Amino acid sequence: MAYGKAHLEAQLKRALAEEIQALEDPRLFLLTVEAVRLSKDGSVLSVYVEAFREEEGALRALSRAERRLVAALARRVRMRRLPRLEFLPWRASPA
Repeated sequence: MAYGKAHLEAQLKRALAEEIQALEDPRLFLLTVEAVRLSKDGSVLSVYVEAFREEEGALRALSRAERRLVAALARRVRMRRLPRLEFLPWRASPA
């Protein structure tokens, strides 16, 4: 993996974790962003999360907040084109 992509993924992970925490949704209590993977063309960011309780509810809450999270990423991370966010459970993470 190129340094640039790894660095960008780290920035996106950090920014997303902070923005998710700022949502103050009770379904997102004790949710951790474990990893992010940017697709080769940069159009999709797979976000792997682990929830302490009710994972399905947390994934639904994140999907509903996608537009707000992308807007927040636009303010924090410099990218030519922001990716679509895809929220997945951590256990579905590729090896």
